[in-house]
Amino acid sequence: MRGRLVALLPQGQWRKFSINIASLFSVQVANYLLPLLTVPYVSRVIGPERMGLLNFSMSYNNYFVLLVSFGFDVAIVRLVAANRDDHAYINRLFAQVLSAKLLLLALAACIFFALAIVDSSFRAYLPLHMATCLYCVGVALFPQWLFQGMEDLSRIAMLSLLGKSIITLGVFVLVRQADDFIYQNLIMSSSHVIVSTIALGIAVKRYKLTYQVPGWQSIRQRFREGFTFFLSSINNTLYSSSHVFMLGIFSTSYAVGVFSAGSRLELLLRVFVSMALNQALFPIVANGFGQSQERGLGMVRRIAPVLLTGTALIGVLLFVSAPLAVSLLYGNRFNEAVVVVRILAVLPVLLSMNSLLGMHTMLNLHMDRPYFFITLVGSVIGLSLNYKLIHQYSYVGAAIAWVCTEACVVIAMLGWLIYRRIAIVKLIRLNE
Repeated sequence: MRGRLVALLPQGQWRKFSINIASLFSVQVANYLLPLLTVPYVSRVIGPERMGLLNFSMSYNNYFVLLVSFGFDVAIVRLVAANRDDHAYINRLFAQVLSAKLLLLALAACIFFALAIVDSSFRAYLPLHMATCLYCVGVALFPQWLFQGMEDLSRIAMLSLLGKSIITLGVFVLVRQADDFIYQNLIMSSSHVIVSTIALGIAVKRYKLTYQVPGWQSIRQRFREGFTFFLSSINNTLYSSSHVFMLGIFSTSYAVGVFSAGSRLELLLRVFVSMALNQALFPIVANGFGQSQERGLGMVRRIAPVLLTGTALIGVLLFVSAPLAVSLLYGNRFNEAVVVVRILAVLPVLLSMNSLLGMHTMLNLHMDRPYFFITLVGSVIGLSLNYKLIHQYSYVGAAIAWVCTEACVVIAMLGWLIYRRIAIVKLIRLNE
């Protein structure tokens, strides 16, 4: 597998890529392993119902995060990767994207307070939602798109580790009884704001950036570039992350807690292979497609065995270890999460295929509209399945709906690429 990755990288870039991968792995360790140190403690202190409330609030916040992000982490990464040696262009891009995100943050704040006024169920947990939505400030400030496009992710790895260490310490200090559960999300949000502010300062200093207020036309151009990806991210969220939100509406806080426990365990293991590798490879593959379609596809063909083999092994590990892992991490009150973990054990492979066919191939071939249409159909299927299955089977139905929807999206992407006569057989053949 290492030989395949070395072969797809331009000469001299293997060391930089290795550093980025190592940095991203450490970031993911910080993002998921360090908080998991607190899970056995928190789950036993606050119980499934209050854990469900925490996760339901985060599912609300996901939509505000999508609004503030606005697809820039994909659309602008491509621009940075293609123009990284043009300092004046990067400086203008920095000011335009930061301004756009701050405008979106203001819009998100207006929507938040409007919800608090008109929705009594939202207002009932307003302190919790305020603590959770503070996270959006960090989203607006964090220049991930810049670091990713520059292939310079190691600069933020230690900051992320520091931030998650603060969360871990803060939870043990502040969450002492069941009614302290709000502190969990408040600490998470505050830490992200601190880390994002420091990361922004590092970016300004490292790339010698200066902020000059951009014209409205240039900001509008960034919105246009990110709009398709913003719509696609909404669709992705509707079919891949709406389960908690709909469980909170149509079921109970207990069901939300059980489902969240199982899905987080799946995410913990999947993220090490898929997310870190995807973020490090996307700008490299984008450069490859910029040179020629065949070179870009050649890179994707070499990525396939690494992603699919790694995620398949993760799926097997999840299925086999589910009872022990749930018992150790969450305790006996979360035993029902075992069935959720086992249903979701197939997700690592499906999601890696989604990324391989969608982000790495369709988006780099500028098939933005078909990608949006496929994710739109996926969101309709996902919402429909969630509505029906959650009513009948609660958290088990949510898990089944997620797997079925992801399978439909992967099949649709595969079908579109075959229709466009892209070398799909070579793309997914593991013994190439």
